[in-house]
Amino acid sequence: MRRVIGLFLFCATLLPMWGELPYRTVLRKADDHFVNAEWRDALAMYDTLLERRPGRVKTYVDAVVASAMINDSAAIMQYVVRSEMQGLSLDSLFTGIDVCSRAIGQTGVYEQVLLLVKSEQPWFTRVANNYLLGYYEFRHDAAHTLAIADELLEVMPRQVNYLKSKANALLLAGDSEAAVEVQKSILQIDSLDFDANLFLGSYYAVKGQERLDSIDTRYLEEVGQPPVQASYYREAKREVLAADIAAARRYFTTAAQTRSNRYLNDQLARLDGLTDELPQLSGIVKPLLWRLKQE
Repeated sequence: MRRVIGLFLFCATLLPMWGELPYRTVLRKADDHFVNAEWRDALAMYDTLLERRPGRVKTYVDAVVASAMINDSAAIMQYVVRSEMQGLSLDSLFTGIDVCSRAIGQTGVYEQVLLLVKSEQPWFTRVANNYLLGYYEFRHDAAHTLAIADELLEVMPRQVNYLKSKANALLLAGDSEAAVEVQKSILQIDSLDFDANLFLGSYYAVKGQERLDSIDTRYLEEVGQPPVQASYYREAKREVLAADIAAARRYFTTAAQTRSNRYLNDQLARLDGLTDELPQLSGIVKPLLWRLKQE
C-alpha cells in the first residue's frame, strides 16, 4: 500500500514538471511514447499539450488513437467532445484518425471510433455513416457497406453516390441482378449518369454475348443430326440482338455522349458487328464432331 501511495505521489510531482518544460520538448516526448506504443504515458503528455494549445487537431487525433489502443471508450469520447468544444470539425478529426490508424497498421481503430461517436452522439450519425461507408468500401466489405448505404438512403433516398455504393456492394456480394436494378434506379434520377450507363452497357453486352455463344454451341451440337433447324437458332439469336445487345448499345451510346473514350467506341463497334449468322464447320471438322458425339 505504501508503495502504491508513493508511486501516486511521485506521478503527481511530475505534472508541474511537464508543465514547465518547453512545448516542443513535451511534444517530442509524447511522440516517442506513441511510437513505442506506450499509450498511457503518451496520454499524460497529450493532456499537458492540450492545456497549452487546445486548438491543435493532431494532438486530439493522437490522443483518440492512443485511447482506442487501450480500449478506453470514455477517454475517446472525452477527447472528441473536447475537440468539439474548441470548434474543431469532426471531418478534420476523423480524417486525421483514419490517416494515423493506417500509419500504425491499426485500421480497426478508425472503425471503432466512428461507431462509438455514432452511438454516443446520434446527431452526428450521418457524418459518421459517410466515413463508415468509405471505410467499408475501401475494405471491400459488402455486408457492412450495404447496411450503411441503406441507413443513409433512408434519409436521402435519391442520393446517387449512396445508390452507387449499394450497387457496387451488391455486385461484390454476387447479386448482379439486384445491382442492375439499383443502377437503373440511378438513371431514373439522372438518365445521363456515366457510371450507371457504363455499368449497364457492360452488363448487357456480356450477358448478350454469353447468350449468343450458348446458341452457337447448341447449334453446333445439333450439326449432323437431321433435321437441323437453322431458322430456329437464327431467330433465337435475333431475339438476343433485339434485347440484350440493343440494351447494351443504348447504354453505351448514352455514356459515350457524356464522356466518350476508346473502350466505349470499341464496344459499340463490336456490338455493331454482331449478326444472326450461325457458325460454319469445315468438311473435315464436321465429320470429326459427329464421330466424337457418337463415342
